[in-house]
Amino acid sequence: MAETTKKDYRPRYHATVESGWSNDPNGLIYFDGKAHLFFQHYPYKPEWGQMHWGHVCTEDFVKWEHLPLTLAPDEEYEVENGCCSGSTIVKDGQMVLMYTAAQMERQRQCLAFSEDGIHFKKEPSNPILTAEMLHEEVSTADFRDPKILEHNGIYYALCGVRIKDPKATVEKGGYGNMILMHSADLYHWEYNGRLIWPQEELDDAFFHLDGVYECPDYFESNGTEIVISSPQDLPQIGHEYQNIHSMLYMEGKLDFETGHFHIHSIHELDGGFDIYAAQLLRMPDGRKIMIAWKEMWDRSFPTRPDGWAGTYTLPRELSFHDERLYQTPVVEIERYRQNRVEASDIALQDEEKAIDGFEGDCAEIFVSFEPGDAKRLGVKVFVGEEHETALYYDVQQRAVVFDRTKGGIPIEGREDDLNTRTTDIDPEERLRFRIFLDISSIELFINDGRYTMTGNVYPDVGDIGIRFFAEGGTAKIVEAVKYDIVV
Repeated sequence: MAETTKKDYRPRYHATVESGWSNDPNGLIYFDGKAHLFFQHYPYKPEWGQMHWGHVCTEDFVKWEHLPLTLAPDEEYEVENGCCSGSTIVKDGQMVLMYTAAQMERQRQCLAFSEDGIHFKKEPSNPILTAEMLHEEVSTADFRDPKILEHNGIYYALCGVRIKDPKATVEKGGYGNMILMHSADLYHWEYNGRLIWPQEELDDAFFHLDGVYECPDYFESNGTEIVISSPQDLPQIGHEYQNIHSMLYMEGKLDFETGHFHIHSIHELDGGFDIYAAQLLRMPDGRKIMIAWKEMWDRSFPTRPDGWAGTYTLPRELSFHDERLYQTPVVEIERYRQNRVEASDIALQDEEKAIDGFEGDCAEIFVSFEPGDAKRLGVKVFVGEEHETALYYDVQQRAVVFDRTKGGIPIEGREDDLNTRTTDIDPEERLRFRIFLDISSIELFINDGRYTMTGNVYPDVGDIGIRFFAEGGTAKIVEAVKYDIVV
């Protein structure tokens, strides 16, 4: 029989709320020698409520220090939904925070300031920006998540919005979009325009979204301009966007005069179950580091009985090359590797195989496969008497599958399939997996981070087995390496 001891599902090396609820990361910034992560937070129960801003910081992206609450909804304009998502920037030595004060049918933008990056004072003239100040096409009810940028000495901000459309066929009479606006002083804003316009070569679902492109961000990598966002209720397209709410990136060209983003391509950011509302941190060494909420809306949260709900992804360095946005774990995680175990040249002949020393629930695994003539090949993690989670390549589909059907506590939600996710990949001579396990978390980086899949599972105490397998033929493990991650 499997162990019945109650398991503590709190990850060891991921940022996680101490108690209560957390969702969107906000205001990622490097300030006074540390990286700061603010986040949406309800401190009183492990469920969404009137939003506050929580705050953690780090020197190495692995160990996180919890700091006092940054914002609490203590003003009239913040009643109902509270102090919602936004971003930060450094101006004249101060940290400036821009956030959405949200009410059920009205969302407005506000400012707060800090000398030390810990204690903040709200601007007395808040709210400093409303939809009516910009353009009549911007919905007052869906105008949120400001992301401040600097470009050629001017402040810009991206926001997720709903654009009013009297011809719309959806209940709220408009479609999700993003807008660009600009300011000389962060107080007075002018409208540039909406980012997304229909393009014949792209699926119409992107332009008639019955939701909002939440938490937008913009950056450049190797001369390519990228916008990331989290579209609500985007329909599934092929194997992409299988979650009710998704994350995507658009590669193209932003016109800072009109706000129009000419889209060259659109891709799902991560093909897994649990990732949303990513935001970027720009480091002094030039790295663009992304952190996302490692959960998903409209799902059950098995940690709620323990008084908390909300984790964040391992920070990922972003780089665009070879026509894809690559994501790789921050190099700082490598300082916490211990107990290296390795193996090579292991044949798999329609079998499942354990390798001595390969086990654990707080670990990094690298494996390189040659597919041979197998129909499926991959790795099973968190293996116990009753549970396992499979990560494998389906040769016929040319796709990687993340299957948590037998992962542990069942997840409930709105999707038809809550147990499998599939990511199409370009075939290569070798298949390379880099997997991070952290108690209840799995992050899979495929072929050097060209594709990623993220998900949470809730196995039993003692479910620490790791197995390699091939089905329907032969395959070879060219190389396999495992480290314990010890924090």
